[in-house]
Amino acid sequence: MKLLNSYTRKKESEKKVLTGEQRVSRRRTVLVSSLMLVVAGILLVMALHQHNQNSFLKEEVVSNEEILENKITEARDLEQQIKQLNDDNYIMRIARSEFFLSEEGEIIFNLSDGNDDESVTTEDGKGE
Repeated sequence: MKLLNSYTRKKESEKKVLTGEQRVSRRRTVLVSSLMLVVAGILLVMALHQHNQNSFLKEEVVSNEEILENKITEARDLEQQIKQLNDDNYIMRIARSEFFLSEEGEIIFNLSDGNDDESVTTEDGKGE
């Protein structure tokens, strides 16, 4: 049996208000914690994506550095070839070895077995 006086009514109404506030407080806590979990999940996914992107870019940088080194080496070789092509002695040597050009009074005998590199050159008909 309940006493129905003002004190018990006041306590019951305070209890109902407190219970309602606790319920609202729990709902807010659940809502905030679920939002925090969603934000943490999004940040985790973004961090993993950035890590993968970083790895891909590092591999691409290494690959591009190798290509750059090859191009630099090729450029140096081409510069050396340009210097050689500006040298008259080099051009004469190439012309004599590849095209069998001779100076005046010089006879060239080709004694190779199909290799163009093994030719014998004599001056004024004298053998070597």
